[in-house]
Amino acid sequence: MSENYVLEHTGHVLVGVHKKGTCINERCTVHNKSGHSMRSFPQLWRTDRGVMERVCPHGVGHPDPDEVYRYIDDFVHGCDGCCEGAYDEIQ
Repeated sequence: MSENYVLEHTGHVLVGVHKKGTCINERCTVHNKSGHSMRSFPQLWRTDRGVMERVCPHGVGHPDPDEVYRYIDDFVHGCDGCCEGAYDEIQ
């Protein structure tokens, strides 16, 4: 069974999210977010890549630090520097 989730700092609903307690890792972009420096950025679910991003004030999508473990091989993004240090914060 799955549930719905309202993306942080948006009104968008992500349908079919795993239930709390069934997260793959300690950190989860839905159920167990860290206090990383991009937490104030809106979340964006990238259906085309199957990953969560944080959209900075400049409109650039950065991989959500709480999800990078899932797609570390696909970590490349159009970076403007707003994510600097955010990934180190959660290690």
